[in-house]
Amino acid sequence: MTKSHRERAPATLRDLRIDRTLRPVIDELAAVTLNAPTLRDYAGFFSHLPAIVAMTTRAFQHAQEHERFIALTDGSDPDIFFRHVGQLHAVVRLNSVASIAVALIPARSGADRHARREQGHAMLRRLEEPETNELREVIEITFELGDIDADEVTSDILSYITRLLGTSTESRATVHRLEERDTLLHYLETQPDIGALVQDALHHGEMADCFRKSLRRRDLSPEDRRLTGAAADGATLQQRIALARLALATHLPDCDAALDHVYAAINESPPQVAATLILAISVGDRLRDMAAAHPASG
Repeated sequence: MTKSHRERAPATLRDLRIDRTLRPVIDELAAVTLNAPTLRDYAGFFSHLPAIVAMTTRAFQHAQEHERFIALTDGSDPDIFFRHVGQLHAVVRLNSVASIAVALIPARSGADRHARREQGHAMLRRLEEPETNELREVIEITFELGDIDADEVTSDILSYITRLLGTSTESRATVHRLEERDTLLHYLETQPDIGALVQDALHHGEMADCFRKSLRRRDLSPEDRRLTGAAADGATLQQRIALARLALATHLPDCDAALDHVYAAINESPPQVAATLILAISVGDRLRDMAAAHPASG
């Protein structure tokens, strides 16, 4: 039996069957953002970090949608391209945000270390003139692509394959297809408030300092010391997440003032974290330039 038109895969952007259902879009950084956390929330977050393997799987799905858009553009007229370019912006942003999230979340297993390196290699492949691109070294530091023991690499790959086969999809982060035009455009239009991100970063930093001061107390029980130490690390990670979201923001009304907070953190952070925030600024600039060059139509 011949398949109906409805069942055939679209050949061009013109053939996309748009799904008008409006769904929530939660990117990888939003998914790991805590809302008004307590000490136990911070500690619980740092003690049970999300699986990087699952994050990279979702990132890959959005990268595939990007590639699919490019393939569907062939044969489409300019009006059709501009009618759908918002979906392109959205899936590229979802993939880019995921890349930064993967770099920020500590890798605690061989599977997650390998997944992080794979995400880094994917970013390197997308660079223009990768051998001489100034971001190459930043990406290598961000995703820890330096010299690695061969036995460790082999072990990490085996761990990754095992984890991949049984990866849990439990996460607030969502995955979307080009057909979800209204959903993706709504995501672009409802990005987090810049002032709120700055305040969140400052608050998390203050809480991290407060928890670390508490660790100086001699009367803390072993359990309270463990919780407070995890909370300090969790608050620091939440601060970095807020700063990364700031660097990646769709619109920065006063770019220099907003990014001053990110640069301050870069100067005070370990090399891998500093490189991640530098990369977030660069990726954010690229996303903003792309959106300005080809504005999405509602």
